[in-house]
Amino acid sequence: RICGCPPFYNENDDLLEDLLDQILWTEYDFDLPYWDDISDSAKDFMQHLMQKHSGKRFTCEQALQHPW
Repeated sequence: RICGCPPFYNENDDLLEDLLDQILWTEYDFDLPYWDDISDSAKDFMQHLMQKHSGKRFTCEQALQHPW
């Protein structure tokens, strides 16, 4: 974890299925205040790695070229 709060989060641990759906559909959020001090570059990097569609997701080479 970069900030101590994952981008996929469910307050109710009993609803694991909801959390898995968030991951499957890439429904994430950089919740405040946890992500306040994280740079835009780091968030951009993570967004590119968490793309649902493989054609839009960073390749290893692209990830290595990212400034973060």
